[in-house]
Amino acid sequence: MLEAAIGFTEREFLLFFLVLVRMTGLFILAPLFGHASIPAQSKAGLAFACTLIVYPMAIQAPFEMPADVYELASFIARELFVGAVIGFVALLVFAAAQYGGEMIDTQIGFSLANIVDPSFGQQVSLLGQFHYLLAMMVYLAVDGHHYLIGALMRSYSAIPMGQAGLAPELFSLVLARFSDLFVIALRVALPPVACLLITEIALGVLARSVPQMNVLMVGFPAKIAVGLVVVGLAITGFVGYFASVTAGLRKVIAGLIRAL
Repeated sequence: MLEAAIGFTEREFLLFFLVLVRMTGLFILAPLFGHASIPAQSKAGLAFACTLIVYPMAIQAPFEMPADVYELASFIARELFVGAVIGFVALLVFAAAQYGGEMIDTQIGFSLANIVDPSFGQQVSLLGQFHYLLAMMVYLAVDGHHYLIGALMRSYSAIPMGQAGLAPELFSLVLARFSDLFVIALRVALPPVACLLITEIALGVLARSVPQMNVLMVGFPAKIAVGLVVVGLAITGFVGYFASVTAGLRKVIAGLIRAL
C-alpha cells in the first residue's frame, strides 16, 4: 500500500527517514547550521536536501528492518545520536574560543558588560562574542562546514543504519575534547592576559612609588587600552592557530565516526 501511494517500499521509506534523522541531528548542534538565528524551516530544508543526496548511497548498504516499534525507536535514537554527537564535538571548539575571550574580558574589566548570544541563549562577554565570531569566519574560510557535512555523509558507509553503539572509545574521545577546550581557551587568552598581568604589576609599582595618584582611575582605562591593543595585534596569530585547530578537528571527527 505504501509503495502504491508514494512510490517507496516500506524498507526504502524507513531508510530515507533514518537518513533524514541523522542529518537532522547534525543540523541541530553543528556550528553555523545550529545557530538560533537560522530559521528552523531553513535547517529542515537543508537537512532534507542533503538527505536526497545521500539516500542513493545509503540504500546500497545492508539493512535489516526493525522487528517491532521498540526496535524502531532504538534505530531513530541511534541515528539522532550519531548526528548530534558529531555536531556537538565540532561546537566545543567554538565554545573554547568564546571562553578564551571571556578570560580576557575578566582581566580587562569587560565582564560586567555582557551581551545576549542567541546561539547559546545566554549572556556572553564582549570579547568572548568577538572571538566566537572570528573563529566562525576562520571555520568558513577553511571550508570546515563543507567537511562536517562530508564527514556525516561518509558516516553512512562506516556506520550502518541503526547500528551505532556507545563504545568506550567514544567516551574517551568526547572527554578528550573537553580537556582540549580548556587548552585552546588558554592559548587564545594567553597573550592579552600575560600583557595585562604585566600592566597590573606596573600599576602596583606605580601606586607604591606615587601614593597620591589614584591608581583605579588611571588603571582602568590603561588596562582597556593595553588589552584591546594586544587583542588586535594577536588577531593574525589567532587566525592561524584556529585554522590549525579546525584541521585537527577533522582527525577527531574521523576517529569519532570509527568509534561509533
